[in-house]
Formats: sequence, structure tokens, C-alpha cells
Amino acid sequence: MNHGIVGNEAAKFTPITEMAAKGLIREILADPDSVMVSGHCHLGGIDIWAEEIAEELKRPQIIHIPVNRRWRPHGFEERNLLIVRDSHTVHNIVVAGYRPGYHGMKFESCYHCKSTDHVKSGGCWTAKKAILKGKKAFIYIIHPSGATEKHDLSIS
Repeated sequence: MNHGIVGNEAAKFTPITEMAAKGLIREILADPDSVMVSGHCHLGGIDIWAEEIAEELKRPQIIHIPVNRRWRPHGFEERNLLIVRDSHTVHNIVVAGYRPGYHGMKFESCYHCKSTDHVKSGGCWTAKKAILKGKKAFIYIIHPSGATEKHDLSIS
């Protein structure tokens, strides 16, 4: 099964939440028949950790690198749609809040899904597109303690 693995950039994680995210990725890719699909985010985080763990577990990888670092043309939108196309399921791994000292752009809610229970992630946009294509999509919200909530987004 092809698993699209998307989510937050590295700067939004603490060492505890990073460890939890990597544990989730290992669980998602545990089946030897798993194929990891991701987007090689230049900001690190979930995409790059998924690649590293797929390599460690010797899982095949399908990596879609955007041609340009912009939404369109030939940027993040196209890359995210390719992730959806090549995945049977999409797994969006995000943190519940910004880490202390985070200096990047901050939003009151995730403008892709209007939720306030996690920080903004383009993974939410990708998961919504997967659902529209009839695919399963999950969100994993990692709290500062490392505790994680998993929600099936495919269920209305």
C-alpha cells in the first residue's frame, strides 16, 4: 500500500514531538509492502523524516519534489496533487501548537481546514484532496508531551 506522508516542517517540532512523529512514521511504514510517498519539503520535518525512515526500513519511495518553491505553476500545488495521485492513503502529521521560540509565520488556525487544534499544515490541503478522490486520509495531532490523537478524516 502506498502511504502519502505529509505534515509540518521541522522548525515546529520539539525533540519530544519529533520523536513521536518518527514513531508514527515507523508505524505507518511497518508493513513490508508499504511504499512511502512524500514531497521532500525543503524545510525538513515530516517529509524528510519519512524519507529517512523509509530508507532505514528499506521501503520503496515515491518522492515528488516541486519544480518551484511557490504554489503554482509547477510548485507545491502540483507536488501535493501528485502525492494524492500516487497514494492509497494520506497521513498528515502535525503538532498541536508552536514550539517555544518558534519564529516563523504563525496563524490562529489552520487555514486549510479551519481547525484550531493544530498548527497550519499544507498536509491538511493534501488530505482534503485525497478524500475528494475517494481515498482514506488521517490526521495525527502531536501534543507537547508526545501524546498523539489520530483522526480518520474520511469519516464525515
